[in-house]
Amino acid sequence: MREVNEMAAMRNYELISADSHVVEPPDLWDKWLDAKYRDRAPKLVKDEEGGDAWQYGPDAPPAPLGLVCCVAIPREGMKWTGFRYGENVHPSVHDGKARLEVLDTDGVDAEFLYPPQRAITSFALYDDAELNLAGIEAYNQWLIEGFCAADPTRLFPVYQIPNLGIDVSVAQLRQAHKLGCRAAVISTWPSGNPALGRDDDPFWQVAEELKIPISMHFGLATTTLNHESPPEAAGALGAVNGIIKMGPVLIDMIFSGVFDRFPGLHMMGIEVGCAWVPHVAEMMDDRYWRNRTHVGLDLKKLPSQYLRSNWAFSYIVDQIAVQMRHAVGIESMLWSTDFPHHGNDYPYSRETIEAHFVNVPDEERRLILAGNCERLYGLR
Repeated sequence: MREVNEMAAMRNYELISADSHVVEPPDLWDKWLDAKYRDRAPKLVKDEEGGDAWQYGPDAPPAPLGLVCCVAIPREGMKWTGFRYGENVHPSVHDGKARLEVLDTDGVDAEFLYPPQRAITSFALYDDAELNLAGIEAYNQWLIEGFCAADPTRLFPVYQIPNLGIDVSVAQLRQAHKLGCRAAVISTWPSGNPALGRDDDPFWQVAEELKIPISMHFGLATTTLNHESPPEAAGALGAVNGIIKMGPVLIDMIFSGVFDRFPGLHMMGIEVGCAWVPHVAEMMDDRYWRNRTHVGLDLKKLPSQYLRSNWAFSYIVDQIAVQMRHAVGIESMLWSTDFPHHGNDYPYSRETIEAHFVNVPDEERRLILAGNCERLYGLR
């Protein structure tokens, strides 16, 4: 671990993706999951076009690969079905060495890697706590020892915390630190409760102690938005809903005093964009001043100040946020590719950046594209 840290500190990072993904390789569960659980692991089946798909549970429909495996596929060629491992699924989605080649082509120096959400969710839904934990641990082990081992100074694993109560959450966070992970992601409140409370405090305390930023990717699974929409609109609505769901989560943490109790805690809102942040900041401050006396709320700082001191947010494309970067908080913005999901711009990430950063001073540009990740994740 010390050697990796020293090597990372020697690197000249110019472009770091704060949010990229992996897709499970076809043999992940056979190789990494304890043998006694393999009969209940996700199964590789066929989709309606004969492509590979994962079946996450005995009664679950096939989950095809297409839109989470988009590597240099033109927009008009994107679809869910018909993609097969070893054929038209690019190896970089599940092989670390192949990913490094893609990064070199795209001009990206490093990336923080988030899980295949469908697989993680499938284990979280099992009533069997041992199977739940075994599945998440198998994924984390593969990510660290398999995928990211290709170059630990460029491929940074984001450790998935299981939803099994506060004791397991704390133990897993300590395990993440022991294994050298610089970041962890939660899908629910650490206690497993449906609402934030003091039961979550032991987790925040350990995150602060270990200096591990805690990510929420698209908010939390416990924050839901109900809507009816045609199937063809579901993907677009899901992308927008992820942004909307983030607001209630951070407001809850700020107004409940989490950051007064743990001022060194850093939270990451991942793949939620940035341009909405100034509006939420203004509204929080306004409501706080108008209501704090009669509701008995006494924070140590203005709500908006916690956004600057304790939060950072990643975006894929947010040209408005780049223009409003001083209102957002330049040190709170993190660029990302979302590779290999269909929102990525590979192999034209640098061209997109150039178009969006016109007239942005070099120092500010560098913070958003790499410097903030370096600071928050201890790369410098």
